[in-house]
Amino acid sequence: MLMKAGTSENRSITPEKAKKILLEKGVEVTEKEAKELLDLMYFFAKLSVEQYIKEVSNYK
Repeated sequence: MLMKAGTSENRSITPEKAKKILLEKGVEVTEKEAKELLDLMYFFAKLSVEQYIKEVSNYK
């Protein structure tokens, strides 16, 4: 299981919306797969921000 980056209630993109966007691009996924993709994307986004903040704070 992936680490969560915030709860899905705080996210602006729902699994249903992600599924619809992907389908418009020709990618069919289940709602569960869409949720897992969003979890992964939010995890990487949070990780990127944390690494940037850590890097910037080391320059001080």
